[in-house]
Amino acid sequence: MSFLHFSGIRGRLFLAFGSVAAMTVLATSIAWISFGGVGDSLKKIVTYNLPTVMLATRLAEKSAVITATAPALAAAESEFERARTWLILSENLKDIRNLLDEVDVIVLGHEAKFSIFSMIDGLQANLSALDTNVRKRFWFKERNADLVNRLRWTHTDFLDEVEPMIEDARFRIELAVDSAQSNDEKIVKNLSLTLETQRQAALLRLNATGNLAVGLIARAASLPDSTSLNDTSLFLSEVQGRAISDINQLKTLPESLSLSQSLQDVMAFASGDNDLFQLRRDELTTLSDGQELVAINRELVRRLQDLITELVEAGKISSIEAASQSESSIENGKLMLLTVAGFSLIFAVLVVWLYVGRNLVRRITLLDENMRNIAEGDLNTHVFTEGNDEISEMALALRKFRDTLAETQAELVQAGKLAALGQLAAGVAHELNQPLAAIRSYAYNTNRLMDKEEMEEARVALNRISGLVERMASTVNHLRNLARRPTNKLEAIDLGKVCSDALQLLEERVREEGVHISFEIEPRVWQVKAEAIRLEQVFINLIGNAIDAMAGTNNPRLVISAKEFEDKILIFMKDSGTGIKNENLAHIFDPFFTTKSPGEGVGLGLAISYNIIKDFGGSISVTSSPGEMTTFMITLIRADQYDY
Repeated sequence: MSFLHFSGIRGRLFLAFGSVAAMTVLATSIAWISFGGVGDSLKKIVTYNLPTVMLATRLAEKSAVITATAPALAAAESEFERARTWLILSENLKDIRNLLDEVDVIVLGHEAKFSIFSMIDGLQANLSALDTNVRKRFWFKERNADLVNRLRWTHTDFLDEVEPMIEDARFRIELAVDSAQSNDEKIVKNLSLTLETQRQAALLRLNATGNLAVGLIARAASLPDSTSLNDTSLFLSEVQGRAISDINQLKTLPESLSLSQSLQDVMAFASGDNDLFQLRRDELTTLSDGQELVAINRELVRRLQDLITELVEAGKISSIEAASQSESSIENGKLMLLTVAGFSLIFAVLVVWLYVGRNLVRRITLLDENMRNIAEGDLNTHVFTEGNDEISEMALALRKFRDTLAETQAELVQAGKLAALGQLAAGVAHELNQPLAAIRSYAYNTNRLMDKEEMEEARVALNRISGLVERMASTVNHLRNLARRPTNKLEAIDLGKVCSDALQLLEERVREEGVHISFEIEPRVWQVKAEAIRLEQVFINLIGNAIDAMAGTNNPRLVISAKEFEDKILIFMKDSGTGIKNENLAHIFDPFFTTKSPGEGVGLGLAISYNIIKDFGGSISVTSSPGEMTTFMITLIRADQYDY
């Protein structure tokens, strides 16, 4: 091994490149001597001018960050955003102070250093006040939201009181009308009817007045100025007066006390500690103060940047003067460096040609060819092991690898088969999951209907369960035939009915996720060439994926529409989810490709849907981007009424 250490590639390369390095050292020595004068000329730049310019540049960078970040602090919408922004501002202010502390007074000057420190102190105080202002704004926002939420609950209590009283009044009026028609004492009955009618009218007005009061109080939380707040408050006082008048007409009713208390609870959000009007006035004052602080911050940063600009300009002028002095020294050294570089280049070419090219490269190329043959599956290729160095050792290792690879090839093939079988099992579970969920829901509803002895509705639910079981059997058959083209004859399928059946199957998930579905396919108008069960399977996969994509979003919406285009029917499914990354769009229909978390999907649904639509003679595509709506477009052949 010692002989190999000195006579192998390592030793030879050390010798060859050591010679090249010696030429480099020679060139460096010449450069050192030639550019000795340049060092003296640049000393002034390094010692005085460059630190000033660097300091000014770094100060400019930090002040630019403060300028850009301060409005973000004022506009922060969450405590996390505020804390993150304040941390950035604090770190940049700290960095500026550290920069000034590290700089020699000779470089910057006493007056300039004192001025910058004073400006930094002003910025610190201003930003601290702005941070406090933002904290107050968050408190107002949170308090506002809490009161509005409590107002909604109070409003619900009020409606729970007034609506039953309205229904009771309506019932008493109906009794009074019936009695007046069948009794001789019509005058007494008419008086009773008049009283009940007046009570009902008072209750209806009180209901409307209470709803109006809730709307006015809730509106106060978002009014833009004090004038609007005052006008709304005056109008609320008028509404409250009308409500009191209506309450007085109902004093004879036992429920009037509870109703009056509920109305007082609603009006309490316009006075006292829970006064939404005063809370909004204080919030508007805080917002105005924040805008003033931002304006002051801009002025302070502008003054700091002006001072920094002066420092930069002074440093540039002095640096230009020193650079011009060193330019002549640099030109004198170029000729000597070119001469040495020429000799070094010739020597390097000889090393590369005589040793590296004719010895190392040839053998490495041969070894590379052996590696490629083995990589392509030729396990009978002959591996050359000439020489006694590191390359020969690599050849011996490659030969051993070739022999080992031949032994394990069969085992890897069998392992691949087992992995594919596991993925197929996971895909079957994925395709049966949704029908099983629907069966579970129908079974639960059937038990409830049978307990209520609603046998007809229970029979309908059992029939739906039977249909789902048949559909699951059909789905298993389709998964089994995924790799080959089916021989079933295509039929004229009602597109609207298939889509409705798919939505019915996913009804429970749609209700749980709160998804609003807009269904814009006119029933029994458009018919396509397809198979009903397999087309329904495609709709279930796409709608189910859309529901998954919209999970956790606000106001999830799914729009399903269709239109005619020549002899085709174009079907669009547009969801309001988070979108699909551009790098994933090209693989969205690949088998076993998924962006879901482990255990949530295996990536078979869209691959199966793609093959189904292709079997129908159609196509499927998707357009999306992160943060935007995702649209799947299905193109199917339109079925004319005389085709079959």
